[in-house]
Amino acid sequence: MAHVVVVGGGVGGLATAARLAQSGYRVTLLEQRAQLGGRVSELRRDGFRFDTGPTLLMMLDPLEKLFRDLHRRLEDYLQPVLLTPSYRVFYADATRFDSSPCIAHMVREIAHKISPAEVPGYLRLMADLSAMLHEVVPAFVRRNYRSPLDLLGARQIALLVKHRLLANLYRRIRRYASDTRLQMLFTFQTMYLGLSPLEAPWVYGILTYMESGEGVWFPRGGMYQLVRALERVAQEEGVQIRTGERVEQVLVEANRAKGVRLASGEEVRAEVVVLNTDVPTAYAKLLPPTRQQQRRWRNSCSALVFCIGYEGQMPALLHHNVHFCADFERNLREIFVQKIVPEEPSFYTCLSVRTEPSDAPEGCENLYVLVPVPNRSGEDAHAVADEVLEKVLYRLEREAGLQRERVRFVERITPADWEAMGLWQGAAFGLSHDFFQSTCFRPSNRAPFEGVYFVGASTVPGNGIPMVLISAELVQQRICEEVGLPRGKG
Repeated sequence: MAHVVVVGGGVGGLATAARLAQSGYRVTLLEQRAQLGGRVSELRRDGFRFDTGPTLLMMLDPLEKLFRDLHRRLEDYLQPVLLTPSYRVFYADATRFDSSPCIAHMVREIAHKISPAEVPGYLRLMADLSAMLHEVVPAFVRRNYRSPLDLLGARQIALLVKHRLLANLYRRIRRYASDTRLQMLFTFQTMYLGLSPLEAPWVYGILTYMESGEGVWFPRGGMYQLVRALERVAQEEGVQIRTGERVEQVLVEANRAKGVRLASGEEVRAEVVVLNTDVPTAYAKLLPPTRQQQRRWRNSCSALVFCIGYEGQMPALLHHNVHFCADFERNLREIFVQKIVPEEPSFYTCLSVRTEPSDAPEGCENLYVLVPVPNRSGEDAHAVADEVLEKVLYRLEREAGLQRERVRFVERITPADWEAMGLWQGAAFGLSHDFFQSTCFRPSNRAPFEGVYFVGASTVPGNGIPMVLISAELVQQRICEEVGLPRGKG
């Protein structure tokens, strides 16, 4: 059996390992930390549990497809719960808006809290985004690219023109919504990719539909249950998983992968190496010199995260909440253009205890706060973390009735911490998703060495759990085509 080494036990690495093992390869997965999951991680302290990476699931199809392809049922391994409402939005003018995948609910919210005149535009938006999503994903996302010429097929050009995929998202959304509050509501989702809504192409409007059309989900037991489910199925497929094993070098001889060398000095020989690591980091630290090391990567923004143990109740907050500042456009320019920590931050809060009561002691709440800030190429957010926290707490006092004396503890994650996890420049969302780092222009899942491949957020098709799971599909397909299936597999 051909031997594959997967470096990194994030969602992409685990999914790829399981897929390749099911295809007949002998697979060893090496993870440098004691805990699998990569950015899907959790923090436990004093009876509180926090998801410290992704805090929700959207677009369940790639996850369901993974388990179908492995001849299993997702519900036997993971129990996702649809959240209704999806989240609550707090605007600076004191408007509270509950977003939902239920169209009837959204029509009522828009009519009662914004204006009845905005309802037809919302309905047109959902119809147009639905059509775009279901045509764009198979044509542009679920495919391996060999060259930029792959974008010039008749179907791709027709879709580019039909849906105006490269138009500006923020400007185009005004055709559907004239109220600035709805414009913010229908564009901020690109922040999940670390990309400014002011600069994002219209194609990323599909994130709005994934959220508002298909819903926001949360696994029973927390997001880390996804990692446990993937670990279980990988082991059932025969994957050997070794944690606490740091890979120092990919071994390449005559331009072909021969395995990896660990920090301990041990060499693990293999015909194929799959790197579930940040691509810029891999080219800089793990692979032999190539032109890719000189490439000027454009990274996403970073984030300050505060995990707050709170003794008391804040009933105004739902499981997920978005808090917009008064001048959202200024906020975006500060982060993405000026690269400074915003004077007045917009931020996101999560209280998973709303869905999973065991995530906090009785009478307490686990308050997770994420504030988008520049990556480490800009202002040092670590230096002003306390100041940012003060601004967040002040606003939560007004909007949620938070009482500072009830804060038991605060744990921080800063851009420096994201960088220490292997994310280039501490970019919490990985490589930027601008046009020239998307589709065929995003780093290929094949390195310029025979038998070396990439999987994860910084290769095709992109960031976010659904895209990473599709990335695992694509790299499995490519390896099976280029390396060949093991003997006896058809």
